[in-house]
Amino acid sequence: MNSFKNLPSGWRVVRLGDVAEKVSTKNKDSFINLVLSNSATNGIVVQNEYFDKDIANKNNIQDYYIVDYGDFVYNPRISINAPTGPINRNLISIGIVSPLYTVFRVEDEKKAKFLSYFFKSIFWYNQVKSVANYGARHDRINITDKDFFSLEILLPPIDEQEKIAEILSTWDRAINLTAELIKSKKEFKKGLMQNLLTTKIRLPNFNDEWQETKLGEILTEHKLKSDGKSDVYSVSVHVGIINQIEYLGRSFAAQDTLNYNLVKPFDIVYTKSPTGNFPYGIIKQNFNGKNVIVSPLYGVFTPINRYLGAWLHFYFESSIRTKNYLQTIIQKGAKNTINISNATFLSKKILIPIALKEQQKIAEILTACDDEIKILENKLESLKTQKQGLMQNLLTGKVRT
Repeated sequence: MNSFKNLPSGWRVVRLGDVAEKVSTKNKDSFINLVLSNSATNGIVVQNEYFDKDIANKNNIQDYYIVDYGDFVYNPRISINAPTGPINRNLISIGIVSPLYTVFRVEDEKKAKFLSYFFKSIFWYNQVKSVANYGARHDRINITDKDFFSLEILLPPIDEQEKIAEILSTWDRAINLTAELIKSKKEFKKGLMQNLLTTKIRLPNFNDEWQETKLGEILTEHKLKSDGKSDVYSVSVHVGIINQIEYLGRSFAAQDTLNYNLVKPFDIVYTKSPTGNFPYGIIKQNFNGKNVIVSPLYGVFTPINRYLGAWLHFYFESSIRTKNYLQTIIQKGAKNTINISNATFLSKKILIPIALKEQQKIAEILTACDDEIKILENKLESLKTQKQGLMQNLLTGKVRT
């Protein structure tokens, strides 16, 4: 039975069914209406809040399983974040879940807290994979109740279970706090941009009138092609101008890139292709501090100064402002393609600050916000990496508490 080697002293191997009991109580008469979902990244969530709509059919929720507070829910849908399907505890309220899910209960609270982490370990993933049947659907695991509850789990002594859960929950709290701080900083920056880029709020000692100015008066298309030594970059809505291989895992460039457009430091790039909330393309400044090359389909422009380029970068971070600028000068092709020349892109006016020092001050304030958010995002990734390392060591007994 035991597939775990070199078991730490005091630890034991048991089957899931030895410590957990399946819950199969149906929602007869539709007594409960709170429909829950099991997300790989967010755990148990209220379905209509998470998806912003009702997915469950109110006429058949009597077939749904009732999930009590503290129960575990297994969703057999697999993803990168949950390679064998997520198992999470319901820490919201009593509710109901799809009959496609498996619901089970662990009576011992200390054991339940420990298992909530164990179910996210590679050891558990390997257990599930050993009996999983992927069938015709590549995104879902088929596993019988008998096989599921026969899977093996590692259990340290109860006091060690408690300490392990306490240590990992400390990292969870730090991760959640950092994520909330990032969200708060982004909202703060969004408010700043709304005020500073539209003259709703002027910085002290700046009183010059802003002027309606054509982009063609502040941006110049230099038409330089690849220098033969610069890397191929792409443009991301959230990250800006990025190295294709580093961020996307591989290059999407043509074999011959000599006709690619050269992008110098602080140049502005317009992608001319729809993505997400930006149906007419995105506009970003090159903050990489070096020459890069991009698709010849992109427009590349040099601003009259780096600060005004940064001002434009932040101005066009807003999907609404970008849409308002582009939608009246874009022509849609037969296949919903975007038709716009670089000259047309530069032909429209926007209200901009004229004083160089005001351009610089606004750019510096918003860049400082980005720097602060980036530091927090790096901290968040570091915390997640540390937690993964801790789980690897603590949940196998390599490090004892």
